[in-house]
Amino acid sequence: MTSTIITIPATITSSSSSMLNNNKRSKSARRRRQKSNNHQHRLLLLPNNDRIYQRQRLCCCECFYSYSSTVSSTIVIEVSKTISGMILSSLFGDYLERKTKLGSKIGGAINTMIIASLMFSVIPGMTTEYSAIAFDFIWDYLMPIGVILALFTIKLSDFAESKDVLIGFSIASIGSILGTLFSFAMFKKTLGVFGSKIAACLCASYIGGTLNFAATAKALELLSQSSVSLIAAAMTVDNILMAVLLSALMIIPCSNPSTGETTIKSTPSLSTTSPLKTNFIAISVALITLKLSSVLCEVFAIQNFNLAVTCLLAPLIGMLANQRTQIDFSGTKAISNKIMLLFFACIGAGANVRSLDGTTSLSLFAFVAVLLFVQLLSSLVLGKIFRIPRYAILIGLNASAGGPATAFAMAQQKGWNRALQPSLLSGSIGYAVGTLVGTLINRVLIQI
Repeated sequence: MTSTIITIPATITSSSSSMLNNNKRSKSARRRRQKSNNHQHRLLLLPNNDRIYQRQRLCCCECFYSYSSTVSSTIVIEVSKTISGMILSSLFGDYLERKTKLGSKIGGAINTMIIASLMFSVIPGMTTEYSAIAFDFIWDYLMPIGVILALFTIKLSDFAESKDVLIGFSIASIGSILGTLFSFAMFKKTLGVFGSKIAACLCASYIGGTLNFAATAKALELLSQSSVSLIAAAMTVDNILMAVLLSALMIIPCSNPSTGETTIKSTPSLSTTSPLKTNFIAISVALITLKLSSVLCEVFAIQNFNLAVTCLLAPLIGMLANQRTQIDFSGTKAISNKIMLLFFACIGAGANVRSLDGTTSLSLFAFVAVLLFVQLLSSLVLGKIFRIPRYAILIGLNASAGGPATAFAMAQQKGWNRALQPSLLSGSIGYAVGTLVGTLINRVLIQI
């Protein structure tokens, strides 16, 4: 039996394939025309006004989608630029600490803040209207994760060591009040008609943090059109000099606490889990802890104590996870250190010197500088009189100026593990009482 092979010319095959493609294109074109005709038919069934409205609506939708896509890409670019700048600052600050003598003496945190402040002040376009998205992401998500990862290796028994730091925070708060009264008496005439309210907001800021500045401004009805420029200048000066104060606190010599340093020393781990898997599990557990603390704070309406609740849950969950999985979480401290450096870069980026201008800004600068000098000096003197450990005074000053996040970051960078949980607790208390103190101080300042 013989088989017959039929050869089809290439021209025929190519023509047939082109015919098939033409048929497909013609069918799709017919479908589009039919859909357009159906839409036109539906428009014809409507009254004239409705037809005009529908056409305008379709045109507006097309414009909206085009505009929204353009805005979305702009936001992504601007936020990515801000985050990239902070990442570069933290990496360079860490490099200077490890590779240079001067950088190692200053410390990675201060290196990072200085580099970030210079970068965002000198390079145009680094700070935009969308930079707040990047700052909020680091403050609200990355920083709490860094806190949790560091607390995985801390024992719950260390919480009993909070007394000294709480006393240090109380002394720092008293120093903030004394500094506000003394500085306001010097610069009352140069601060203008809103001087007492601005001074009260700054006093609250150096008891609980920037959150209390905004809350006090709202409580004193300072958020008006006539005072918005003054508030912006005051918050800029606040961020710049807060970064200076935090840097000074890192430089002041202080010995490590004698107890609590062994809490981070772990016995040799018997776990054979790879470091990559361990870090993945640790970050997953940190996210669960963060969500759990957020839910608990919402249920009990204590959102200002979110970090304080986190500092209670993290060691407990870390201990349970360690027992269940036999995984050593001591390696997570390195990840936490990197996240905290990024957090310090965020602080430095907020201290934008270029935004300062005018006589009012100079007056505010002088007012806050005197306030902080009196607060620092009086806190150190009172700590010496009442024999409070210097580390507790420094952590209390940090918590009063920047809140629990900056106080925790300082304690971690300095290796003061005894002060980790107390720093979060004292800073959270500052959130709770700062606004109240600010409103009361305003009544006193009016009488001066």
